[in-house]
Amino acid sequence: MKVFNVLIVEDQSNIAEFHADFLNKTQKFVAVGIAKNIREAKSMIAIIKPDLVILDNYLPDGKGIELMKDINAKENPSDIIFVTAASDMDTVSKAIRAGAFDYLLKPISYDRLEDSLNRYLSYKSTLESTDSVNQKYVDLMLNYQSKAGETGENLPKGIDQLTLDKIKAIFSDDEVIHTTDSLLLEVGISKTTARRYLEYCILSGFLQAEICHGKIGRPERRFRKKTVAK
Repeated sequence: MKVFNVLIVEDQSNIAEFHADFLNKTQKFVAVGIAKNIREAKSMIAIIKPDLVILDNYLPDGKGIELMKDINAKENPSDIIFVTAASDMDTVSKAIRAGAFDYLLKPISYDRLEDSLNRYLSYKSTLESTDSVNQKYVDLMLNYQSKAGETGENLPKGIDQLTLDKIKAIFSDDEVIHTTDSLLLEVGISKTTARRYLEYCILSGFLQAEICHGKIGRPERRFRKKTVAK
């Protein structure tokens, strides 16, 4: 299981420790360091090469927004969740242009941070799931950065928008066929979860199921995108 290393850049030690404790309670993120200023952050980034940086803007020796530009100028830049008390549009615009994956306002809601981390996981998983992309994959990856917890459908309990989007992206090609077992390997979910999402996609009219009779064993259900009659 891939675990993402996270560097926290925050000059207030109590806040930094809260971030670290929160991350270390997750299964897929671990806080690998805390930097109190830009100088420390640059040194630690060069040594640790974190996957993700939770970056505060107002630091004792400068602004995080400038460090963000430096990070993104590297050959293999870390992804960044930008944190600041500044709510002015100019700072938001600069952070977006500098390449922030997400933008969180202080005081941080940890529900909102959790949402950001979940979207980041989906983003990375989608990015690594294929060597080639189509427009739907591109749109999906951009959506992970723009959603901020919004949902496009009125979903029933047990159906998460991010997981649903990923499954729909997998079935974006009419020729793609999956069984429950092959889908759970593709998405990284349990068999029970895969079945739940497949049944939802059938009920919502996105997928159709076909019965395949093999030579040995029970008939197998295969799923593909539902064709629309022309």
